[in-house]
Amino acid sequence: MLVGVDVINVDRFEKLINDEKFLNKYFTDYEKNYMLSRPHPNETMAGLYASKEAFLKALGIGIGGGINLIDIEIRHEKSGRPNLRVVNSQNNEVFQKFQISKIDISISHTDSVATAMCIVY
Repeated sequence: MLVGVDVINVDRFEKLINDEKFLNKYFTDYEKNYMLSRPHPNETMAGLYASKEAFLKALGIGIGGGINLIDIEIRHEKSGRPNLRVVNSQNNEVFQKFQISKIDISISHTDSVATAMCIVY
């Protein structure tokens, strides 16, 4: 079992919610639509970003370690529970390389701080 945690100040994302270049570099279409549908999109964006970083930290590689943030997608069940998946052809390679059988992610935020915890089995 591997664990990664990330905490981010929400105010870092207040101006970025309207920055198409930033959004397209780090978030999938699903994530962009999801965050823009939320009452506080910058808080949601911070939570999604923190989730991606927490996953990379759990793997021990961090940003720039071989998996792009755009290739990590956070989707939500109807209940609101987040699920993390690696999208594109790297998916099987990542799961094999790190011997991943399951990923659990938890996201929480206030108006000023977003945090995420990722457990990889």
